Amino acid sequence: MILGQVSVSVFIDNQPLPEYQVVKYSTLEENIVTCWIASEAGKKFEIRAEILEPHYPGIKSFAFVDGVECPAWVVHPPWTGTMVYDCIPDDDSEASSCRNFMFKNIEFTDDDSALDNYSGDIGRIMVRLESGTFTKKKPVRKPRSTRSAKFKKVNGHTLRVHEGKVHERSKKGRDHRVGFGKAVPDREKQTEYESDRDDRPATVFIFNFTSLDNLRAMDLVPRMSNPPIPVDGPSDDQSSSKDMRIRDLELENQRLRAELLVTSSSSSGGQKPSPVKLEHRPEASI
Repeated sequence: MILGQVSVSVFIDNQPLPEYQVVKYSTLEENIVTCWIASEAGKKFEIRAEILEPHYPGIKSFAFVDGVECPAWVVHPPWTGTMVYDCIPDDDSEASSCRNFMFKNIEFTDDDSALDNYSGDIGRIMVRLESGTFTKKKPVRKPRSTRSAKFKKVNGHTLRVHEGKVHERSKKGRDHRVGFGKAVPDREKQTEYESDRDDRPATVFIFNFTSLDNLRAMDLVPRMSNPPIPVDGPSDDQSSSKDMRIRDLELENQRLRAELLVTSSSSSGGQKPSPVKLEHRPEASI
């Protein structure tokens, strides 16, 4: 999706996912574009945000997966290019590492203790870009992570998604959520910034995701129709085979008629039968 001078897409296997039901709208504080994409359980994915033109004085870009915040990018003009979000820091590991994003099936439960207003963020990928001046503070050894505690507060929500179960009342046609792969070394150097936002509205991209079957059931993706049955005539090989078969049957018919004449002559007094010429037809050309 493109909004203003920014393009954002979700990629699987290095290919952008098709976007369905794209809607744009604005408030006093945000310019927003939303769409639906088809998720696939077990597949890793990444978010790519491309700055198409230099932005002054600067941009700070945040990404959220199922409501969980990822480390931000800061862009200073005249830089243009692509920012990639593909993992989240792993505070469970002593070494600097992160875990890749992936889609996985939601585990549902009827346990009311799993009810939480955070559940509304499951099934949603969001990128938010803010305009302003951003000054580097200092490098940090490890980035701040929002996934180190099972019940950590993020944007007023209590995270319970990492327990792996969501209350059935929160289903709403969703069957996938964001999971995280095995810990891998984090090669990105994390830096903290002092932020001084200007008064321009933020730019927000929202990707709602669910399985392709669900998108079809919601009439967001055309349903598959039965493929047409070919009605082509017989091939040249088939025609040639039929011609040869007809010729063989005609020759066999003539042979049987000749035998019948011989038998009839013998039974009527031993007269010699008249010779019968077996017709030989040239083979049909292909």
